[in-house]
Amino acid sequence: MLKKSLHSRILVLIVGLITVGVIISIYWEIRNKEKELLDEKVRASRTMAQPVLTAIYEDMLEERADLARHLVRSIGKTHGVESVYIVRSNGVEEAFRDMKTIDAVKQEFGEIRPEWLRDHPEEKENIARGVDTPEFRKAFAEFRGDWSRGEVYYIDDNNGVPLLTYLQPIEKKPKCKSCHASEDARGVLVIRTSLSEMYDVLAKGRNQWIFSGIFAISIGGILLSILIQRSITGPIRRNVEVIKRIADGKAGINERIKVDAQDEIGYLAAAFNSMLDSLEKRAEENTKLFELVIKSKEEWVATFDAIQDLISIHDSEYRIIKINKVLARKFNSTPEELIGRKCYELLYCRSEAKTVCPHSRTLATGEIGSAEVDDMVFGGSYSVTTFPVFNNEGKVWASVHVARDITQEKFLREQLLHSEKLSSLGKLVAGIAHELNNPLMGIMGFSQILMDTPGDKKLDDIKDKLRKIYHESLRTAKIVQNLLTFARAKKTEREYHSVNDIIRHTIELREYSLKANNIKVSFDLEDKLPRTMVDLFQMQQVFINIINNAEDAMVSKKGKGSLHISTRSEAGRIRISFKDDGPGVSREIINKIFDPFFTTKEVGKGTGLGLSITHGIVTEHGGTIEMASPDEGGAVVIVEIPIVSRSLWKDADDASAENEQAAPPQGRRILIVDDEKSIRETLHGIFTSNGFSVETARDGREALDLLDKEKFALLVTDVKMPGYGGTDLYENVQKKHAYLKDKVIILTGDVFSQDVKDFLARSGCPYVLKPFEPKKLLELARKLLS
Repeated sequence: MLKKSLHSRILVLIVGLITVGVIISIYWEIRNKEKELLDEKVRASRTMAQPVLTAIYEDMLEERADLARHLVRSIGKTHGVESVYIVRSNGVEEAFRDMKTIDAVKQEFGEIRPEWLRDHPEEKENIARGVDTPEFRKAFAEFRGDWSRGEVYYIDDNNGVPLLTYLQPIEKKPKCKSCHASEDARGVLVIRTSLSEMYDVLAKGRNQWIFSGIFAISIGGILLSILIQRSITGPIRRNVEVIKRIADGKAGINERIKVDAQDEIGYLAAAFNSMLDSLEKRAEENTKLFELVIKSKEEWVATFDAIQDLISIHDSEYRIIKINKVLARKFNSTPEELIGRKCYELLYCRSEAKTVCPHSRTLATGEIGSAEVDDMVFGGSYSVTTFPVFNNEGKVWASVHVARDITQEKFLREQLLHSEKLSSLGKLVAGIAHELNNPLMGIMGFSQILMDTPGDKKLDDIKDKLRKIYHESLRTAKIVQNLLTFARAKKTEREYHSVNDIIRHTIELREYSLKANNIKVSFDLEDKLPRTMVDLFQMQQVFINIINNAEDAMVSKKGKGSLHISTRSEAGRIRISFKDDGPGVSREIINKIFDPFFTTKEVGKGTGLGLSITHGIVTEHGGTIEMASPDEGGAVVIVEIPIVSRSLWKDADDASAENEQAAPPQGRRILIVDDEKSIRETLHGIFTSNGFSVETARDGREALDLLDKEKFALLVTDVKMPGYGGTDLYENVQKKHAYLKDKVIILTGDVFSQDVKDFLARSGCPYVLKPFEPKKLLELARKLLS
């Protein structure tokens, strides 16, 4: 509590500052006093050194070294002086402690004075006191560099006793050379003075100052505490009590703080009262605003739930955080029960997120995502759009997921597309009917020739006529096959295809009509054009519509013309260009050319839907279509569609290549079921000649009798037969002969009947459309038996 108290913190802060100030003052005072006493000691040493040096010089000149020795010894016994001595010029030996100097004089001059020897000590080991300290060595080195540099002093320690060591160099004067060698006359006078009394005086003064400081701080702290209590913390505590009562609800917002002073605390209380006035006004405004927000929220929720699209909000972890009632009703539940579920579990009944998911794309790119899906748990087709939701840092943390039911719309669109296809089919039938007559005429003619051929005719001539009949039959079958493929109603399904192949097949459909109308078609197709994912039949419809419009325009202008088709791949897209030399399109109508029901043809010659449907198909494939009218004449239609990654196509190609390496038949038995005798005999001969063992049946019942008697490796059956048809036969085989489950090939010439389309989709059996090339049926049989 003491640490949290404002009173305590202010008091501790101020007392702490005063204490620091007092400590600094005491320290400063002690340092100054110490300096004064030390200076006094230095002055005393200096005063003592001068007469000593003078006396030594005079005594030495009078050849009374013994007097100098006694003078130094006497001064060293003075009160307060620890020792006085002279260090010789070598910085180690103490003068007057051995006979070295006297022996040198005796050797030099041959005699010495007797008084020099009186009481003169003779120590074998002469090392002066204190010469081994770093301070002395440093000072002596400086003296040797310059003997005239003056005094040096420092504080030394002698067994725990502080000493002031004063060093004064002894100058070498001219008269000294008479008795001493060049350097022997130099030396250092050392005066060592005890500092114990000085430090005792300092300690006593320090204790007095500390006691005085503590007393002053205590009295000041008490007075400060009283002042803080009355002028700061007391008024603040009273203000806090009022604020706490308001916060706890014990007092209303209309209660005010009493203002007693005109200082900062008083200003604070006045400001708080002013704030309470403002809060009281804002409380009334907030009450009204809160009611408005509640009303707006209710309106927003009502609007959110009223939208008939399926709306939900998903976070970055794929959790549903908001859902409207329309979507909740799809699950016979309420929004509250579904919140927190994973979107891919709830909407798609999957254990993990889909690879291609608009929500994932929106989280990754921060852009609006869209897709058409057919695998939601409640069935049907839905257009899914996701809108990004950003946080304060500008990052996507959720998306608004809107799913619109387009099942009926898609059905109508496909119906419209099929209707337009049948409209185009009407134009094809006339030309194809005539085109069929040519190969049929050849077949009839060569057949008549063979029937009229005498029995002795050469076999090679007969084979030549048969080859021509077979060639014309293939030509007829190809014409019919192309027509059936184009006319067949098929569910939209994108697969990997070659655009060049689609263009060639489309031109084959229109070949007779184009030739009949003197339209020359030229190609510039890129050799290695990448495959891409498209709906074969929709793209064929696109090309048919463009070619039909170009043909009509050229024929109406001059009764002939030329059409140039080219393909290129660039920047990840395939570009298909259709250029004709017709009348072109005027600028006034070129922007309307893709509008529904817009046509420039006479009444009854066009629906106005062809290019509109073409535009829709290309856009649905993620592409673009444009029409231009160059200055040199004619019209150019450019279609661009994206190239899808070829890795999946490569895998599919590899799998197909492996499957094509089928095992040889090795006498395997095949059952062929068809009500047409000619087809049974033909297939019997083809399969037998290729190493198969073949049995035939006229209908489903005869086939079941054979299946009950023996086993077959493969069943080839027609769909529609009198009595017991192929559909009934397949269902019976699934029940009684399950070993043939994946060994059934369907033959059919009917692709328009809904029951046939449903059966093919339900069974998943491979099928061959009549008429067909026998070798293709053989390849399919080998693949199933491999």
